[in-house]
Amino acid sequence: MQKFNSLIDTTIDTKLESLLLQRKAPLSEEGMQKILEELTLYMAGDRRFYVAFYPKEDAIKNDSIQASDIDRVDLMQATDGEKYLPVFSTLEGLQKFKPTLQKDEHIYIATKQDILDFLNINTKVAAAVLNPLEDDLLLYRMQLQNLIQVQAEQL
Repeated sequence: MQKFNSLIDTTIDTKLESLLLQRKAPLSEEGMQKILEELTLYMAGDRRFYVAFYPKEDAIKNDSIQASDIDRVDLMQATDGEKYLPVFSTLEGLQKFKPTLQKDEHIYIATKQDILDFLNINTKVAAAVLNPLEDDLLLYRMQLQNLIQVQAEQL
């Protein structure tokens, strides 16, 4: 995961935002199936996500960290009793969800593999949730593995 750099990392994935918006629109069953297929194929590409983590003290100064360098993270507790890692498709979404970072908390740009690595280390976290309270797209371990595999096959 790369530490967020406000001078470099401000691009918005308009295609992803469009697909997520279409997913929330009232559609026929066939229309919804088409959007979900397109979203899945698009998510299999090189997508990046914004996540807020508290890195371990010895990793704070590093511009890049691994899942094992994460000391803690603020998780979401859902009504189903499960814990979820909030991840965001835009910096603005993360900032809206979490307007103020706490001491030693930093924003990182994570790949699907980074998120999967985090979930595999933190087995009590059920999944990542993309754009919580907005899109609520759940990314379970198996889905992430499948998306990563499809991405590798496309290369």
